[in-house]
Amino acid sequence: MSEGAAKPRVLVIDDSRMVRASITRHIRESYEFREEADGDAGWQTLLLDPSVDVVISDLSMPRLDGYGLLERIRSSKIARIREIPVIMISGDEDEQARERARRLGASDFVTKGVGTTELLTRLESAIKAARLRRELDDSREAFTRAKP
Repeated sequence: MSEGAAKPRVLVIDDSRMVRASITRHIRESYEFREEADGDAGWQTLLLDPSVDVVISDLSMPRLDGYGLLERIRSSKIARIREIPVIMISGDEDEQARERARRLGASDFVTKGVGTTELLTRLESAIKAARLRRELDDSREAFTRAKP
């Protein structure tokens, strides 16, 4: 990242303050972050804060769980929300949970307690993929406009 470039912003959603603190401790040098304690508050943040680049969300939370949040995100009428990378986290290595999250549109799935290097690598990959998708969409749009 170049000097002066804004750090990508990560929205961390988990009902456990300790889990949020652990994740933010791992990412604070490379990313800006916001924290929310449930899916509903996370959804409101996505609606109001267009600077969020990626979401890390727990599966099991009160009010709106990670699956419900993921469904809202992927069905949003707002393109920047609908296309945002979402990394789901869980305390379990449950293959059914991973498959359900994948079917609902999760970009990635990690187990709580994952190491700093792995978490940063996955965040970087998710952000890079989203940036490339936006650039491709912009190129397609420019190409379409340039056609006679």
